[in-house]
Amino acid sequence: MHGRHKLTTPRRIAIIAAAALTFGSFSYIGGSSASVNAAGIKHLDQIRVALVINAAKYKKVEPLVSLTSPGGFDIGVRSSVSAEVKPWASIADTTIRMSLDQFSTMMLETTDFAAAKALNAKLAVMPEDSYVLSRTKMGKPVYQVYYGSLPTKTEADNAAAQALKDPTVAALTKSGTPTGTGPLHLSAGAFASEAAAGQQLAVYTQAGISADIVLQADNTGLVSYGVWVGNEATDVKLEAVKQAALKAVPNTPLQAANTKSPYLIRRSDVTAANSPTASITHYTTATGDQKTMVQPKKMGIAVKENAERKYRGNMEVSTYHDRLALVNEVPMEQYLYGVLGSELSSLWPAEALKAQAVAARTFAIVQGNKYEIAQVTDTTLDQAYFGLDKEFTAGNLAVDATKDEVISDKRGNLITPVFASNAGGQTADSTEVWGNAVDYLRSVASPDQGAEQGKAIWYQIQLSDGRIGFVHSMYVKDTTQKDASGKSYFEATESDVNVRLAPYVDNTANPSIAKLAMKEKVLVVGQERESNAYSWIRGPYTLNDMKSKLAAANISINGELTSLEVSKRGPSGRVIELKANGVAVNVPYPDALRSALGGLPSTLFEIEGAGSYTGTSPSVPNLALLTSSGVVSSSSTTDSFYVLSGKQTQPTAVKKSDVMTISASGISKPQTSSTGSSGSSGAAPKGTIIIRGKGNGHGLGMSQWGAKGFAEQGYDYKKILQTYYTGVNITKE
Repeated sequence: MHGRHKLTTPRRIAIIAAAALTFGSFSYIGGSSASVNAAGIKHLDQIRVALVINAAKYKKVEPLVSLTSPGGFDIGVRSSVSAEVKPWASIADTTIRMSLDQFSTMMLETTDFAAAKALNAKLAVMPEDSYVLSRTKMGKPVYQVYYGSLPTKTEADNAAAQALKDPTVAALTKSGTPTGTGPLHLSAGAFASEAAAGQQLAVYTQAGISADIVLQADNTGLVSYGVWVGNEATDVKLEAVKQAALKAVPNTPLQAANTKSPYLIRRSDVTAANSPTASITHYTTATGDQKTMVQPKKMGIAVKENAERKYRGNMEVSTYHDRLALVNEVPMEQYLYGVLGSELSSLWPAEALKAQAVAARTFAIVQGNKYEIAQVTDTTLDQAYFGLDKEFTAGNLAVDATKDEVISDKRGNLITPVFASNAGGQTADSTEVWGNAVDYLRSVASPDQGAEQGKAIWYQIQLSDGRIGFVHSMYVKDTTQKDASGKSYFEATESDVNVRLAPYVDNTANPSIAKLAMKEKVLVVGQERESNAYSWIRGPYTLNDMKSKLAAANISINGELTSLEVSKRGPSGRVIELKANGVAVNVPYPDALRSALGGLPSTLFEIEGAGSYTGTSPSVPNLALLTSSGVVSSSSTTDSFYVLSGKQTQPTAVKKSDVMTISASGISKPQTSSTGSSGSSGAAPKGTIIIRGKGNGHGLGMSQWGAKGFAEQGYDYKKILQTYYTGVNITKE
């Protein structure tokens, strides 16, 4: 939770101020709002999880959603969250699509299925959604390609105009004129049966008029079937459609459709079809207050737009801030099954799983209506919830064993039990993260080292062109040859071996900078354990790289960046102030320094210059070892370490809060540049820095790896929780 996992932002998804949203308003814990929520909400039978939403605190915008369930669906409508839902339709289709009745552009109407698919394929990579509907006109199938589903005609028109600037889109639509569509319809009457409505629909389609069957209910809940003609964007267009329809079918009067009452327009969607006959049902729902409920006939609904994840419970489709919202409504304990499956491993001790279950339950309850129409999202802005397929038996048993148990403070109010992946050996004090004190979030020792056990060694190598990078030890071997200084030459054992800036695999954050050919020789200048949740390094970076990272976080540096130094640390050793060119970097709260530096795993880090070496002497505790020209830092958790430099015979004590440059001539103040020679184990190349740290996440509250460590030491889940959250009680609500 809270920054442990990297969030991707695919097309149409915007994560708003992710760093700030990690904690919302950073003063809310410890303030009155937490107590109010806790005192008023201590149990939830059901929880509402926002999967797609246009909210102030989180945005994931999808104009359409595709839902799949092996047994089909029952669909109904309710006017409020608490109202009973009566099924309107029972659908055998295993996949359906849902959208809002808003403004779009019909880019093309054609009898050529392949042409419609080609245009849709091009539009699909553009900013708005596109889809293909199939209809029958005058006894022949036609295919209509739509682009966008937007709250206003202007937005839809602008989106279409942008799409038409693409030469391929322009060429594929030249056979017709793109036409704006919208939520204005004409009613040809209501019918007691679907068959009767179908007969009336056939009259219009045979005459070449676009029409659809619509489901609508009266005040008693009785569902009727209507036939609506047209889906127009303006009254002028609607009147033109009316005159054409009356001319084609003169014996059927038309009036404005009742769009004030809930409705579902049913259409045939061939967007994903490989053949024109393989359509699925596409329901377009009313905007406003309508809440459309989708219930699976068999357990589990998969959401294509959420990485095909499958969820227990029901889905609610509604309009929120003029955009489609998809909320998973699920029993609390079943929601927690998915949380544990997403947050932890099935191989972890039962007591660690139970601790997570109680913390996750408490966290969910105390959120209240954080997103107004939902308590939580499925992302690590709250706690990861990746659904049914991530569940495992041990996690479900841990939830069941702790049913209804929550964490409360001394006053009986629920706490907000934040947690993170790994505390790096010491959890954070709340002042180090948000800047304000919370009495139950204090720094404590945490057995987190398990995260690095078994991690591979990566060799730091120098390429023939002088660049420095890392390769996994599995793909190189020692040639027994050495250079003049005694460093070893290794050679690649395979072709296309990736060389990365840091010792871990992430093709987005840490892409390959070079590839080694089979038997290509490289000079090994150091080695590191693969970066993991407990210990990691990032870089090497030039100071210009760091300036760019700061700029991306809207932190401007006047002129060249010449120094970057840690100037203050908190009780656990985490960085709470960073200076660039001697000036404190302005962030809203200390943990935001992670984002300011390009997304570091934690703030428990040190900045090392060229030629540095991190280690300790076997004979002098916390003695930082030194190469001939380097900067030294210690990975110890003590307040100070000892430096032996120059011609000293006794080490000098140095406070960790001070950033020191150490050279053969002794100790001096923070360096103003990053130059020097490479060659030390884990050293930054000439003219660069590396950032070495511990932990993954903000470090507040419970460490998940630490909970595992405590469980392995024999702690039960209550003792684990009471270790990480000071002065709390575990109660059943």
